[in-house]
Amino acid sequence: MKMSPRRFLQAAALLIACGLVYAGGRFLPFGLTDAERYFDPAADRKLQEDEIGQLTEVLNGYRTLSASGDLFEGWNRERRLFWKYTIAFSSYGIPSAMRFAPEQRPQLEHLLSMMIQKMKSRLVWGDFTEMGFGEDPISFQNIMYKGHLNLMYGLYQLTTGDLRYAREYTWLTNQIADEMRLHHGGVYEGTTCEPDHWFVECNAIGMLSLHIYDQLFGTTYRENEIAWTLDFIEKRMIDPETGLFYRQYHPSHDVVDTRLLGYNNAWIITFLRPIVPEWSERLYPIWKEVFVTEFGPYATVDGEKGGTSDPVAHVFGMWVAKEMGDVELYRKLRNTTDKLGRLTKDPATGGMTYQSEDGILINGVVLATKLHGGWDAVIDHDWGHPLPVAVPDVSDMQWNDLLPAEVYDLDPERPLPEPVEGRDCPNCLWGDPARMNGGDAAARRAPTSPSS
Repeated sequence: MKMSPRRFLQAAALLIACGLVYAGGRFLPFGLTDAERYFDPAADRKLQEDEIGQLTEVLNGYRTLSASGDLFEGWNRERRLFWKYTIAFSSYGIPSAMRFAPEQRPQLEHLLSMMIQKMKSRLVWGDFTEMGFGEDPISFQNIMYKGHLNLMYGLYQLTTGDLRYAREYTWLTNQIADEMRLHHGGVYEGTTCEPDHWFVECNAIGMLSLHIYDQLFGTTYRENEIAWTLDFIEKRMIDPETGLFYRQYHPSHDVVDTRLLGYNNAWIITFLRPIVPEWSERLYPIWKEVFVTEFGPYATVDGEKGGTSDPVAHVFGMWVAKEMGDVELYRKLRNTTDKLGRLTKDPATGGMTYQSEDGILINGVVLATKLHGGWDAVIDHDWGHPLPVAVPDVSDMQWNDLLPAEVYDLDPERPLPEPVEGRDCPNCLWGDPARMNGGDAAARRAPTSPSS
């Protein structure tokens, strides 16, 4: 039976309409959270449906990790070099979540502690020693690891008032500051990641950890070690044309790699803002102009000036847009991430994660950008306990009082270590409550009046 021209046009129009509806549902950012809700004032801020789902997934994931030692089930061991960043950047959204969801604060405090424990696994820090860069991962260099661990310690104590990591935080702060003093007045300031590789972004994390230590203990790293490093950055690591930060520095030959990258500049602008806000305010619009590409409701971030979009730079673009309060850019970057990354809900658990090979590695990091309410808001918030507290005595400590040296599936012939007084099991390095306060959980909270 022949179709009349009129019926044919009607059928064609219906097919086109169905195609547009399908394409719109698949490719346009329908059904996502109104991005303005991520920026609501703290008094009105509520966790959104996607945040609740992603937080559920993260909580369930770390409970599994906590109950399974060093197995890291589901974590791709070929991507071990990225695990430290996954854990650290996921943790940086937890303090804001505590502010916005106080009814969940006990489990969020526990989550932050579980993240610290996983950060301390040899599977996370072992890349440094396995590559032959040092005898241990935290006594010298490796600010790309120990800076993050130190910031996590600081955020835990700042938000909870719990002193269980206070000695570890103090010991590691001393190591970082001692190394900064060692270099002071020499070829460079700050500290390296790998030997002969110095990055502004990694030093930014170390400096922020010292800045928070100053808040907690009344020390003056801001006036000395941090100031020296900022001065070096300003003199050697800034492009005179754009004001943006160079790629890296090599102390052995006093050589600067002058490439301009999207990820590290976004990272630096975000994490140095509490220390030098004027840098962030001045550089953020320049960073956007140089690295951001917008197309309709979406945006991406270039990996290098004049280059193409890069997933790592994109995620750090979410961090900097959130820190700087840029709703429109954050919305477009979030649209790209959640729509094209296929953020999906598990009906059995209520958890939400991204449907990609690295979904487990990026889920918590993206969630942290959604939760993040600004570094000044976190640092200046009244967390309900007095500051500062007394500086702990760490004269009897060494690096393996912080970190377990064993991973038994890597070293099956090694015997279990002897039990250590104050720990529930030989390798349970979750803080030092016994030597701090006799093991009483209540006593690990900060005192009711400031100590001197």
